[in-house]
Amino acid sequence: MPAGTAIIVFDEIDSTMDEARRQLTAGAATPLWILAARQTKGRGRRSRPWESADGNLFCTLALRPEAAPAQAATLSFLAAVAVAETLENWVFPTSDHPQRLQCKWPNDVLLDGRKVAGILLESEMATGGGGLAWLTIGIGVNLATHPEIAERPATSLAGAGCAVPHPHQVLSLMAEKFADWMARWQAAGFAPVKQAWLARAARFGQEIDVRLDKQTLHGIFSALDDSGALLLQQANGECVAVTAGDVFFPDVK
Repeated sequence: MPAGTAIIVFDEIDSTMDEARRQLTAGAATPLWILAARQTKGRGRRSRPWESADGNLFCTLALRPEAAPAQAATLSFLAAVAVAETLENWVFPTSDHPQRLQCKWPNDVLLDGRKVAGILLESEMATGGGGLAWLTIGIGVNLATHPEIAERPATSLAGAGCAVPHPHQVLSLMAEKFADWMARWQAAGFAPVKQAWLARAARFGQEIDVRLDKQTLHGIFSALDDSGALLLQQANGECVAVTAGDVFFPDVK
């Protein structure tokens, strides 16, 4: 672990996100990683269940960032870059796929075009102020196994033919990557994170579908703005800033 960073390890827990919240409420020092071998109530975005099979990585980072909520929200991109850089230790490029690990907006990491990791941010506002009391970053990585979900094709390191490390080893490296990127984020803001994320962005400059609550938009993924919103260039010339939604690739069924 990086200097000043603590970790609590569980064999089984309801959710590393919930435990991080409990630790923060109890006054735990941060940064603090929560790691579990198994979760009984793991969750992803929009409260979707997160399958928590043995051999995969389930962890949450608890923070008390001194940043405005909008700025703190960009930490999901930082986490995606840290995850991708960590997994490069076991995922090697091929002639057909020189960049096998990619970041998918808003908070997934893909391996060979399939989801290998997901990231979830939750936070609580400080009482009587405009800042955050705390923020948690949940990270799940499919190392040994992956769920079979037709709408959102998934994979694992094992499923992609890569060596499968122990989850503790992955977290040890990832925590170092995260600390390095946090230092850059604190010094220079979102800009260096954004640049690194876009260098890995899946379907950047290509056509995508974005499913919103009541409609689906189609267009070209043209940019990220400085808040992390996806800019979608539509056929009618309009550029739409998407702050929340699910991205799908038209050619992936």
